[in-house]
Amino acid sequence: MAPWGTTATDAAPGPQHSIVASSPQDPAATSAPQDSILFEDVLERCCGTGRWQVMLIAYMSVMWLIFPTFSMSMMFVGASPPFKCADGFDVNATFASLPDDLPKCHPLGDNSSSCTRWVFDRSVYESTVVTEWNLVCGRKPMLSMLQSVLMLGGIVGSLLGGQLTDRFGRRPVFLPVMLLVIACSFSAALVGDYISFVVIRGLTGFAMASMIASQYVLVTELSGCKHRAALTTVTFLPFSIGIILVAAASYGIRTRWLLQLAFAVPSLLFLPNFWLMPESPRWLVLKGRLDEALVILRQAAYWNRRKIPPDEEVLKLMEEARRGLLAREAALKGTNKSSAFQRVLDLVRTRHMCINTLASAYVSFAISGSYFGISFDMTQLSSSPHLAAALSGLVEIPSALVFLLMNRYGRRLTQCVSLFVPSVCMFLAFIKKDSTFWMILGLVAKLGVAIAFNIIGIYVSEFMPTQQRGLALGVLQTATRIGGAVSPFVVDLVSGLHELAPSAVFGTVVLLASLATLLLPETAGQPMPETVADVEEAYRRRKAASAPADRQLSGISNAAMQRDDAL
Repeated sequence: MAPWGTTATDAAPGPQHSIVASSPQDPAATSAPQDSILFEDVLERCCGTGRWQVMLIAYMSVMWLIFPTFSMSMMFVGASPPFKCADGFDVNATFASLPDDLPKCHPLGDNSSSCTRWVFDRSVYESTVVTEWNLVCGRKPMLSMLQSVLMLGGIVGSLLGGQLTDRFGRRPVFLPVMLLVIACSFSAALVGDYISFVVIRGLTGFAMASMIASQYVLVTELSGCKHRAALTTVTFLPFSIGIILVAAASYGIRTRWLLQLAFAVPSLLFLPNFWLMPESPRWLVLKGRLDEALVILRQAAYWNRRKIPPDEEVLKLMEEARRGLLAREAALKGTNKSSAFQRVLDLVRTRHMCINTLASAYVSFAISGSYFGISFDMTQLSSSPHLAAALSGLVEIPSALVFLLMNRYGRRLTQCVSLFVPSVCMFLAFIKKDSTFWMILGLVAKLGVAIAFNIIGIYVSEFMPTQQRGLALGVLQTATRIGGAVSPFVVDLVSGLHELAPSAVFGTVVLLASLATLLLPETAGQPMPETVADVEEAYRRRKAASAPADRQLSGISNAAMQRDDAL
């Protein structure tokens, strides 16, 4: 599960979202060659899918093992240990030496003044950003901002990254932002002021989202159609393992700057991408750089132990693929002559499109907010925060098998139940005050939210029309990151009212998301709509199909009433 969920446009998520390939229902496919099939035929004929793709994608997936050191590290880097106001006491006073009943946010005996000096309990954490910059009391929103700014930077990175990769290629975008991530990871350990740290967090979020935009698209384009779902799913699995490693490193290192330095060192594993990461052969063919694509296909054929056809034949095949790609691109432009503003309006122009758009955006917001909220809240409520974080990563791994539930029970029911269960867990926490009980409930809730995270991208792709699908997925990714940006404020600020107040907030938000899912259509086994009119027509067909059953039930009810009257 990857909360920096990817989509075809972002390349967000969801976590294990799949690129929506062209299908026989695609309007462009009726007027242009089916480019993805033609190009993948070239890929299969020249090199197939084998060791080259598996080894390359496995290495590029290392970034998902490292990303939790940025997106999830605030569980420990930003941990808030117990503290007391030290105003009026000796400058060398410690947490243990001060009275237990001291106030936290104002000097002893002066409720009208704000505290200016604090001492912290250093029995668990030697230092965190909280202890370094006194991010407590009135300064506590500054702590929440450190996680939120990462998500806000991610919004900018996802918007720009997809555009840049389409224009300049996957590799030329990935490598510079990769270096930016490495620089930011080491800089975060070395800076000594809050403002610089905020800037670094924002740049890190931007660079991470841009890396995802390049890597995810490249993975899908290197994978053959037959193996695409498996390979794109596997590429996200290291994220859960990365959360476990973050917890393990934080358990061993309790000093903030040293811990972040330890987190920075693995980012050097990105550097071999300069030699190992290829450009997308599909993108090269589209741009007419056939000779460069041929070199990559030769390399793939060598590692896959496939005999590649003669160069002239391969170049001819690629030229045919390029004509198909260009023809489809022209056809899509022809079917999308409306302005960008008009396409945005199409998302809410009709009743059912409006319901689908608003409901799916809220569900995405709720899933992301609760995912990060539960993760951070678990470490604050647990008596063993490192164990809680490690288990929260471990429990996410089975969520990769959600496709089995989706195929058996459908998208809507699976999504609804996976959100309803976490909401129940959040409210059950009020029954008993016990850290072990709370951790068990948190783990169950985390699994449910992780499953929901894996469903939402695929689900939205299936009920949004082709002409608005990319835009809809962009809205989804924006809502996802806004949810991630808001959740730290809930955990940090609402917890001041009651220790379980964040659980009540997230439980309510997720319960409403579960109910909102019922407003969405079931898409299992259904063709994907191509236009807004198709969406409305599909609703009319479902209503017409349910009408005979409604009439039958009504007839049974009327007959029963007549018998009652006769009696």
